[in-house]
Amino acid sequence: MRRYGLGVIFLGLALALSGAYGMWSGWDYIQLERGWSLFIGGATAVSGGVVTIALGRAIGVLGRIADGVPATQASTAADSDKEEQAPQLQPRVPATTSPKPPVEVDRYIASGSVYVMFSDGSIEVQTDGAARRYPSLAALRADTGVGGG
Repeated sequence: MRRYGLGVIFLGLALALSGAYGMWSGWDYIQLERGWSLFIGGATAVSGGVVTIALGRAIGVLGRIADGVPATQASTAADSDKEEQAPQLQPRVPATTSPKPPVEVDRYIASGSVYVMFSDGSIEVQTDGAARRYPSLAALRADTGVGGG
């Protein structure tokens, strides 16, 4: 059984403990610059130690997750073999799934026209009860001759 991240956790614990000692020893001299420096430096070391302990814990969890994933075979073949294997590793998407319809992102009213922007980049212009859809802002500008940033 491998112990991932224990070294990082122990270093974080040492950092946090030394920071706590710095805060404790600086408390007696808090009226002086040296005391404030010790206390503030100790508080910084404590918080850094806590973050380091959390990183060590994350390394441990990710290491155990990596142990549970089946290892891929070590490839000694050339890069061409890797390229041939790459399409096989991609997940297959069932043919029955249809793409989601675009979602309205924003709506803008100008000169009696309503401009509706969608998540796929398309724009619908609604004027006098008629609606026209453009695949992009560039297509709208090309059709109307307006703009051109």
